[in-house]
Amino acid sequence: MTSSGYTFILGTWGSDAADIRQVREQVLVSEMGLSRELLELANESQALHVLVYDSGGRVVGAARMQPDGRIDYVAVLRPWRGWTVGGALLGYLHHIAWVRQLEKIWSVVPESARRFFEKNRFLPADEAPPADGFPGQRYTRMVRRPGSESVALH
Repeated sequence: MTSSGYTFILGTWGSDAADIRQVREQVLVSEMGLSRELLELANESQALHVLVYDSGGRVVGAARMQPDGRIDYVAVLRPWRGWTVGGALLGYLHHIAWVRQLEKIWSVVPESARRFFEKNRFLPADEAPPADGFPGQRYTRMVRRPGSESVALH
């Protein structure tokens, strides 16, 4: 998929691990202070990895979503923030969830990213976040109305 000079691909851990690690290292480890161990999952090959490349073929963002709709992270390199890349990544994940007939997508959102998620139609959930080390509050965005084939738009 191409959007505004960016190319979005549904990658795989096997072939795209170097680009995924590059974005994670710069944004999540260096800037946000998350541990590498927290980010490396045993089931990387089962997760959905979306990557964003600029017109020069350079990776500028990445996101990972679990088969159940949990978004582990959305990460965009600093020079490309504020150019709708992160919102487009969330939109792409929403589309994938719709195709896979998921009811909702969700994420554990740190304080610093809450405004971004709220702007992209995620709402705070009453459910407690899982005790897996990711700091933050659980946010949810409906994909389908329960029991319906239609998309939930909020």
